Amino acid sequence: MANHQTQWKQPDFKVPLPKLTFVLHLECDLEPVKEVGTGPYGKRLFAGFLGGRFEGPKLRGEILPHGGDWLLVNNETSVAHLDTRYNLRTHDGALIYIQTRGTRTGPKETLDELYNNPNIDPNQYCMRLNCFLETGDERYKWVNNHVFVATCARRADMVIYDMFCLE
Repeated sequence: MANHQTQWKQPDFKVPLPKLTFVLHLECDLEPVKEVGTGPYGKRLFAGFLGGRFEGPKLRGEILPHGGDWLLVNNETSVAHLDTRYNLRTHDGALIYIQTRGTRTGPKETLDELYNNPNIDPNQYCMRLNCFLETGDERYKWVNNHVFVATCARRADMVIYDMFCLE
């Protein structure tokens, strides 16, 4: 067997494996999706947020209306690039801003059908997000200093997330 040479200076060094800790479950009520049109980067869509609710071990409250999801859909693959903004109000009055970026991927036929039938089994496609949380409220400042990810699905007129802290 040939001796394999590596370019790495520390090939035996092991970085810690991350772990996921559940943060919250979120259900956001959506306005009907509006098509902005097809431009040079794909089809632009917008889904406004009507409100909703969230709850987890350290956070619970309501989603305030007037946020939204600005989707950019690839014309050839139907993969959606997601870009959302939320404002949350906790049960004790704190405001938390959330911005997410992510993708919805899967077979083109499934993704195309999702626009007509948002109740498709979420195991048929993959919707994942990077989530950035921000607040000035002292009670929740811990959200400013962590990395969050979410797994998501569409159901009728809502989007549902389970958000995790990547530690």
